[in-house]
Amino acid sequence: MRIVHTSDWHTGRLLRTVDRIGEVEAALDGLGRFVEREAVDLVLVSGDVFDSLTPAAEAERVVFGFFRRLGAARVPSVVVAGNHDSAHRVEAWGQLAELAGVHAAAIPRPPERGGVLEIPCRCGETALVATVPFASPGRLVTALELASGDTDPMGVYADALRDLIARLAAGFRDDTVNLLVAHLYVEGAWISGTERQVTLGDQWAVPPQALPSTAHYVALGHIHRPQTLRAAPAPAAYAGSVLQLDFGEAGQVKSFVVVDAHPGRPVAIARVPYEGTTPLGIVRATLAEIERDAEALRRRGWLQVIVPRERPDPHVATAVRRLLPNAVVVRDELPAPPDDPLASRRGLAPRELYARYVRERHGVEPQEDLLRAFDTLLEEAGHDAAAEP
Repeated sequence: MRIVHTSDWHTGRLLRTVDRIGEVEAALDGLGRFVEREAVDLVLVSGDVFDSLTPAAEAERVVFGFFRRLGAARVPSVVVAGNHDSAHRVEAWGQLAELAGVHAAAIPRPPERGGVLEIPCRCGETALVATVPFASPGRLVTALELASGDTDPMGVYADALRDLIARLAAGFRDDTVNLLVAHLYVEGAWISGTERQVTLGDQWAVPPQALPSTAHYVALGHIHRPQTLRAAPAPAAYAGSVLQLDFGEAGQVKSFVVVDAHPGRPVAIARVPYEGTTPLGIVRATLAEIERDAEALRRRGWLQVIVPRERPDPHVATAVRRLLPNAVVVRDELPAPPDDPLASRRGLAPRELYARYVRERHGVEPQEDLLRAFDTLLEEAGHDAAAEP
C-alpha cells in the first residue's frame, strides 16, 4: 500500500498582505499529479486544511477541487480537523465529500463511534486508520479541573489523549495496515514559531510514548517544521506545512511524506518536495547594495529586508519596495545605544517590549495571534499576583 501524508495547508493564509492561495493551489496540483502518476492508494491529511474557521470561497474552491481530483482518481483520503479548522464546518462538508471518497474526522471519537476507519484500497490491502482531530485543552479538561489546585490540568490533558490513542489502537490487526492520523503536539518536536503558540509548549502535549507501537505509521500535523520523531515507538513524522508560512521558516524545504506499508512488514518512508511554491528569504543589505543587486534579489521570492542605518529613515521602506516589489517586510537596523542598552526600552508597554524581543531574537515580525496570547498570559499573571496574600 502506497500512502501519501500531507498536512497544514493553511489555505487562505496571508503573508502580511500577500495572498498565497495561488501557491497552495500549485503545490496541491503537483501533489495531485504525484498521486495519479505513482499509483497512490491512500492520502492522509493531518489537519489545518484552512487557515481560518471561516475560509473564503476561493480557499474552499482550491481545497475541494483537490479532493474532487482524488475522488476522480478513485483514491480515498482521510482528513482530520486541525486547530485552525472549524470542526462544525468539517463535519458539514465531510458528509458531501464522502461521495469523493473523503473520510473527514471533525472531533475526537472513540472507536465504536467512528474513531477508527476501515478503508479497503485498490492494491487489495486494507487500512485501519485511527483518527485524532485537534482536541483543545478546553474540550478535554473541565473548568473544575482547570480551577482546582488539586489537579494538574496539563497532566489531565496528556492522560486523556494517551487513553484515547490507546483505545483507538487497540483494534489494530495483523492483517491490516495500521495508521494513526493526529493533529497534536508531541513533546520534543521542533517548532517553527509560526504555529499558534497558545496550543504549544510541553504543558499541552503528549509524550512520544503515547503513540502506538503497533502502528505502521503515525501521520502528525500541527507543527510546521518537517521532521521525524525518533523517540516515538513506531515510525512517526510531522509532514510540515505546504508553504514557508513566515520568515522564521525561511530555508526550510517543505515536503509531503510517501509511505510504502504492508501488513506484517516494516515501512519504507521518503519525502518529496512540493512544487510551485515561492521561497522566503531574509536579506541584510544597504540601499546601495540593494540597488546594485536588485535584479538578482527580485528572483529570490518573498523577502524580509533589513537595512543597516545610523538613524531611522521613514522613507526606507518605500525606497526598498521601489527596487524590490517582492519585499514583504522592510525594517531599519539601528546601532545599539552606546552607553545605556536599556534606554531605548524605557517607557515601552509590556506588549511592545515582547514584540521587540521577538524581532531581535528571531528576526521576524511577531504574529498578531502570538501577541494576543501574550496579552492573555500577562493578564492572567496579573490576576494571579493580585490574588496572592
